[in-house]
Amino acid sequence: MGDIETLYGELKGDFQTISEPLFDFARQQLRRCGMFLPFGASLSRDGKVTLNAASTGQDIASSTEVLPILHDGLRSEGANSATAAVAVCERVMMTPEGGSQTDAIKVLVEHARGLTVAFYQPCRKRLLLGWHFAQIVAVPAKPEVGAWAGKSDR
Repeated sequence: MGDIETLYGELKGDFQTISEPLFDFARQQLRRCGMFLPFGASLSRDGKVTLNAASTGQDIASSTEVLPILHDGLRSEGANSATAAVAVCERVMMTPEGGSQTDAIKVLVEHARGLTVAFYQPCRKRLLLGWHFAQIVAVPAKPEVGAWAGKSDR
């Protein structure tokens, strides 16, 4: 796979292209509804982002029910040689370095070239002031979707 920082530098454009619409939609849903179920996206090699959602078929669903279905769909996207990356967006709890536990939007991006990065945007709802979104942080991560598990570098 090579040096992670070098590879991230090469793929940074792809990571931004796929993660930005997910963060935008998640922030919109938090402002409107105060919550959202996990959703995702795929990025084609020509730079087109396609948003993905999953359903249990029930009127009411939880994140734990939707997430495996979403992962299965994105895994199928990874089987398409035209797919460069897949991503999942969900609301999680995180502890920023030197801080206390907080809500966050997490976007996990798996790239066909073997690099997975989790992006976190801490957030909190303030009384009368609406939602506050902090700076996005990126950390190397392990694949959760497994879109390219067991496949050689594309």
